[in-house]
Amino acid sequence: MESERQEYKGHSIELRAREAVAEAEPEAARELLIDDEPVRYGQLPDGSYALHEYAYDWHDNLLDLAKRYIDYRDGADEIRREREPGSGE
Repeated sequence: MESERQEYKGHSIELRAREAVAEAEPEAARELLIDDEPVRYGQLPDGSYALHEYAYDWHDNLLDLAKRYIDYRDGADEIRREREPGSGE
């Protein structure tokens, strides 16, 4: 299984094979990393993926789901910055 790597809005997304995992479980053999940090995910009965930290959305493509998570996380960070004391509002 080959690794896939993409850049998205200044973040790196990588889907790579885990070492020493049985071939009988190909989905368990893949690891998702965003900015070199592992991101836990699971697969729903219909085959779509959900991230443990972002269960609000699911998708049949893990890389597309990672992009949605990055958008969500960046939006939440923006809101947090706007609400910080001393932000002028």
